[in-house]
Amino acid sequence: MNRILEGTGVRSHRSKSSFSLNLHAPRKRRGLADAKHLVGRDVGSNAPRRRIPIWLIPGFAVGAVFAALAVTHVRVELIDQGYKRYSAVERLQALEEEQRILTARLGELRDPARLATLAQKLGLSRPDRIIALAPPGDELRP
Repeated sequence: MNRILEGTGVRSHRSKSSFSLNLHAPRKRRGLADAKHLVGRDVGSNAPRRRIPIWLIPGFAVGAVFAALAVTHVRVELIDQGYKRYSAVERLQALEEEQRILTARLGELRDPARLATLAQKLGLSRPDRIIALAPPGDELRP
């Protein structure tokens, strides 16, 4: 077929690679020494092998390491934020409890009955009259 197409300038669909498997040629008996060039080759197709360039492999490895470090960093930060949130919630609860105690104590200290007994113990009496002093330039309100 190649001889027929040679004069026309049309090329055959078969490539002239260094290795081609001609299934139409008569079979010759070959020994194991002749088959060594087939080891590791895919003889089922004539498609060229696409290989990853060797210089890309370290790049992929470095990228994978950085991706793993980024994921680890995010997880550690997430755990740290969880602990900080837990501590903040505990602190908030403690402050709310302290506020309840102080509000109750303030109510006790402002109790009029308690203030009256304290005034009697200290020897204080009710005033006979109240004198209101106004700042200068301000009139007294009735």
